[in-house]
Amino acid sequence: MEGPLMYFEHLMPLWATIPLFGVMLVLCTVLLVRRPRQRTAWLRRLLMVLLLLVVALRPVTPIEGEQTQRMNANVFFVVDRTGSMNAEDYAGEQPRLEGVKADMEQIMGLTEGARYSIIAFDSTATQQLPLTTDAGAARAWIDTLTTEPTSYSTGSNVDRALTPLLVEISEARSEDPDSSVLVYFLSDGENTDERDSESFSQAAGFVDGGAVLGYGTPEGGPMKAEGGQDHGEYITGPDGQQGISSIDEQQLQTIAGEIGVPYLHRTDPAAPIEGTMEGITLRPIPIESTRGVASFEDWYWVAAIPLAALLIWELGEMTYRLPRRLDRYDISGAQR
Repeated sequence: MEGPLMYFEHLMPLWATIPLFGVMLVLCTVLLVRRPRQRTAWLRRLLMVLLLLVVALRPVTPIEGEQTQRMNANVFFVVDRTGSMNAEDYAGEQPRLEGVKADMEQIMGLTEGARYSIIAFDSTATQQLPLTTDAGAARAWIDTLTTEPTSYSTGSNVDRALTPLLVEISEARSEDPDSSVLVYFLSDGENTDERDSESFSQAAGFVDGGAVLGYGTPEGGPMKAEGGQDHGEYITGPDGQQGISSIDEQQLQTIAGEIGVPYLHRTDPAAPIEGTMEGITLRPIPIESTRGVASFEDWYWVAAIPLAALLIWELGEMTYRLPRRLDRYDISGAQR
């Protein structure tokens, strides 16, 4: 049985590769012939250009039969990254973000095979991860989750993420109408910009399930600064007293009611997240609807290894020759 055919996944467009490497190959060949005393050096450089050309062409072989099959759900995480999420009143004296990380992992376990998107908000709101089946990318984001740098904070409001969320879920509903839309809003509900939040009721018509998950305690907890000279130090107010952040459960319950999902106060990472998928049955999307993945095995590394060896040789020769050349000239530049 014949193996898969090799083809090229060009790192550079051919219109740039051909003239660039053509000139280098001609130059090295001409100097190889015209400078017999440096033939070894120019032969080495010619080989380096040829190997670099192989890397630029990037030979690959396809991996056959690989397809992705996903579940019929699009999961949107809306994550609070404001400084108050560093407050140490979750599950004892842990930062609230530790609860967010644990719950995001738990939700991904409940919706394995779904597509995931992440929107984070602090002083601004940004899409951190577009809708994707790559659960590894979502988990990598969770692993590195921190609050915004304290010095960048300009006040926050829980409605910062509303506009990007509406855009995302409306597009998902339009492009993938057969999949459920699940929204998980993870926050302490605290507003610090002294204005009322916009209503999330605009999102209700697009959402099939999910939850608003709240973190923190009414008594509140101290917060450590993120980034800058005071990184890791507890934040203090103008009066010198330690800053305390408290959960605003009324705000979070309001958001949950507007979206039409339950509100859950989260105090323990081991506690199950229940009741967020009522009436939703996750099932695989039929195979004819799955998307083939362009998957292949790279072979450019076969050329990259000898290329690296020749480059080290070239650098060694240059290092050896340079002091000898300098020694032929005095400080004024005249040849001795």
